[in-house]
Amino acid sequence: MVARNTQHAPSIMDHQACITYHIWTIGCQMNRADARRAAAALEALGCQPAARPEDADLIILNSCVVRQSAEDKVVGRLDSLRSLKRRRPGTAVVLMGCLVGDIDALHARFPHIDHFVRPSDVEGLASWVEANLPSPQRGEQTGVRGTSPIAQPPSSLARGEGRGVSPVSAEVTAMMGCDRHCTYCLVRLRRGPGRSRQPEEIVAEAKALVRGGAREITLLGQNIDAYGRDLPGQPTLATLLRQVHSIPGLLRLRFLTSHPADLSDEVIEAVAELPKVCPHWELPVQAGDDEVLRRMGRGYTAREFLALVERIRARLPGSSIATDVIVGFPGETTEQFEHTLELLRTARLDAVHVACYSLRPGTPAARLPDDVAPEEKERRRQAVEALQEEIVGEINARLLGQEVEVLVEEMHKGKWKGRTPTNKLVFFEDAGDWHGCLARVRITKTGPWSLQGEPVE
Repeated sequence: MVARNTQHAPSIMDHQACITYHIWTIGCQMNRADARRAAAALEALGCQPAARPEDADLIILNSCVVRQSAEDKVVGRLDSLRSLKRRRPGTAVVLMGCLVGDIDALHARFPHIDHFVRPSDVEGLASWVEANLPSPQRGEQTGVRGTSPIAQPPSSLARGEGRGVSPVSAEVTAMMGCDRHCTYCLVRLRRGPGRSRQPEEIVAEAKALVRGGAREITLLGQNIDAYGRDLPGQPTLATLLRQVHSIPGLLRLRFLTSHPADLSDEVIEAVAELPKVCPHWELPVQAGDDEVLRRMGRGYTAREFLALVERIRARLPGSSIATDVIVGFPGETTEQFEHTLELLRTARLDAVHVACYSLRPGTPAARLPDDVAPEEKERRRQAVEALQEEIVGEINARLLGQEVEVLVEEMHKGKWKGRTPTNKLVFFEDAGDWHGCLARVRITKTGPWSLQGEPVE
């Protein structure tokens, strides 16, 4: 549902012949996919992208509140638009995404915002914009509401890229929401329970993106392993991977994020069998202590997580595994944090995204005392980062002199930039045009965060 406020539609919508829009996005891959779908829907209505918010008639802020730092950035951006609204009162400002909870409270706090849209509600956004488009523009768009907003990719400017550059890698939302009850997480509160999209809709969107130049598709879900449980016949993620895998022109296929309690052997087997599916796993552990995991509501033990890692590596040797860790969760003792470090030393993962615990109002964990001091949280965060830098530096060093396959995404500071199937970032120099191509690269220099190389052919 679209969250409507009581304000009159912005005056600029009453007379402007062509509406320009600007989308600002923060947060996860799901938000990026929502932004792309929103841009496609707006362009289907005849809107045109603007590079800067001050040049746009319609400004959309696609928000994230997974951590306090993200929410603070969104609030700062919202506040910064007050002066723009004073200068250009006809500019429409829409807040979309996970900050959209209590509409009345948000409207009272941000009266300069014209409209509020729930996370992923692209159809609701398009309906509101269509209702406020000037009648001359709407004349040839009367059939838009009945068409898919994902039929074609948006323009390169709408994606925040240079003109004429198509995206090599694109994300497609497979399911929204989550049925898990992690005590620290706002996803279920803001995005609702798990809702899977129909396989044919997902495949159609992926095909359109490949036609538009994408060579890699990433299927998204807050808990992607739960895909299909709410659909008739209960198609699985493994089934969906096989369907998308068959798209002509697609070179690589990824998926995220997996939940350690839900990742099945069927999915592991599908990754092993399908050559386009990359052997890279996003598998958040969050903590290495069983009592902390219990209070987090994660549904597995540290031993079970490590056993899953071993199953993946036994079936797919050379797989890369990334994880998330929260330090300073309520009640986490120094000894319990040491258990997290011990798990990371044992698992030797390829990437660890670590964050200090941030209290999220409305979550069950918010009722627990936030009793780990900020300076101790930061010490623990730095300890995880230092350990992981050492581990991944050793992992990457083994690639020195090896040849790897790189899907080249873009030119970055005079070098071609791309990723291996295991999601290692690689840079190399060459005079040719490698955009969107697979390059065979010999690694000449390694580091914890990226690799340098030279093309073999």
